[in-house]
Amino acid sequence: MFIIKTLRASVFGLYGYMNFSKSAFSEHAKNFKPEDMQVQMEGKNCIVTGANSGIGFATAEGLASRGATVYMVCRNKERGEAALTKIHSNTGNKNVYLEVCDISSVNDVKSFTSRFCSKDVPVHVLVNNAGLLEANRVITPEGYELSFATNVLGTYTLTELMLPLLEKAASDARVITVSSGGMYTSPLTTDLQFSGDTFDGVVQYARNKRIQVK
Repeated sequence: MFIIKTLRASVFGLYGYMNFSKSAFSEHAKNFKPEDMQVQMEGKNCIVTGANSGIGFATAEGLASRGATVYMVCRNKERGEAALTKIHSNTGNKNVYLEVCDISSVNDVKSFTSRFCSKDVPVHVLVNNAGLLEANRVITPEGYELSFATNVLGTYTLTELMLPLLEKAASDARVITVSSGGMYTSPLTTDLQFSGDTFDGVVQYARNKRIQVK
């Protein structure tokens, strides 16, 4: 088992360096089509989870800069409001809104989608970006392991409940789930909540990310 884990880590290290590093991005970017980077999004409704920082913030800001109506789904209201103000200032797009929802809570996701679906607007883009790598085993109030609840269960629930609004956008609708190359370091397992072994947050994260792409 140790040899297999070491081999996986080594292979991923090489693969990651070639595909997921800053230099790899610069190399791949040479093949980007300029016209694809200049697409305008006026009239498109986009939802981005985990939008107050990192990839989520960059995604929300990028969509807003292209004229989209963006709904930032954030767990923390204060950080979400700060990110919202910054995007308004940076892009000049006032059609960017904050929606407070904890993706790790199925009940919270259901409450949010119920509120949002009452708007009855088509959803053209759903970006499932919210994610978590928790070092310790944490059980949510609903009884789920926290990483699994956030990365898998909440993400799946949100997508399923948004289907009616995605269908309203017909062929324009897109669902984008932000996975991770870290998934290559661990195989799938039937123990989705990592209850059978000593908890390893990095391994659980890798498993979660593999589930996302299956």
